[in-house]
Amino acid sequence: MTTDTTKSLRQPGPGRLLLGVLAYFFKAMIGAYALSVIGQLLLRFLVGEQVKIVAFFDTFAHLLWMPALILLPLCLIFRQWRLSAMLVPAVAAFAFTYGPQFIPREPPTLAQGEPVRVLTFNVLAQQANFHLTEAIITDIDADIVAMQEISMVGRDTFPDMFADAYPYRAFYATYSATQGMGLMSRYPILEETFWQSNFVPNPLGFMRAVIDGPNGPITLYNAHPSHPGMAGSFFDPRYRGLEIADLLDRARDEDGPVILMGDFNMPDLSDDYAAITAEYTDAYRAVGWGMGWTFPDAAGGFPGMLNVVPLPQRMIPVFPFLRLDYVFYRGDMQATQAEVWPTSGQSDHHPLWVDLRY
Repeated sequence: MTTDTTKSLRQPGPGRLLLGVLAYFFKAMIGAYALSVIGQLLLRFLVGEQVKIVAFFDTFAHLLWMPALILLPLCLIFRQWRLSAMLVPAVAAFAFTYGPQFIPREPPTLAQGEPVRVLTFNVLAQQANFHLTEAIITDIDADIVAMQEISMVGRDTFPDMFADAYPYRAFYATYSATQGMGLMSRYPILEETFWQSNFVPNPLGFMRAVIDGPNGPITLYNAHPSHPGMAGSFFDPRYRGLEIADLLDRARDEDGPVILMGDFNMPDLSDDYAAITAEYTDAYRAVGWGMGWTFPDAAGGFPGMLNVVPLPQRMIPVFPFLRLDYVFYRGDMQATQAEVWPTSGQSDHHPLWVDLRY
């Protein structure tokens, strides 16, 4: 009887056995996650975006790294040293890339000159009622508004809607509403050009304008490169890269302050972003706080993409998790403030506004 009692004490009960299985499962999952991040980082370092799968993961890499910010402290608390070490690369990648965006910074020393507020806003081609968009633009009170996805309805609506606030306007629309572009300004528009890339299967739109700003002319490019899903395959950023290279080539000939702004359909880890920031300053990265996510928004067109899911849409949380909208600048110019607007109206993009001095 003593022997039977000893055996029963040594055998774990069902509850303890279940906890052991669950603990093993979670450790295995954390290990698999950590190895996947290490693999992503190694591929990015060794081959770069010449491999499409690397470019795809660069788009969502910040989401891949963020769980490690929670998992690493938990593993340290429970003394899982090996798992902790495996999670360090993900935490280091996030901290190195985005950590400065969460550290309080000294207010910039203001440059001379009158401030100019610029706004970029993809208003969503499918919109037919622009009252919420009108309210957002009015509240932001920018001096220059660059808009993407201007439909023919939008082309005919915005000039009358903002006739008093923005006396200088330039709008272009085509048979495809996603290709349309618009510009509204409180300052005279001296030159304007609209074009579409003839080397892209499904081009969107670009604009160039010279604006007679308060401290002299500003050359502004309103950009909307094609996104990687428009190239005829699941994910191919090649055409986006060609369009951005063409944009940079055009802008190199400009004198004075130059602004590139719009919906660039690119993440800030992409090679295309690196090509732009080699010549320009990212205004949000310079003076903004946080991740600066602008897409998607459940209030806009994004929920329509979820209709194939057999669940009520309210059960599917949709929140911005990508930064696709940017303001870049170069020349004798300085950003002093940059913010993503908290609402999007009926668009799937949140607008981004930046205060500049030059």
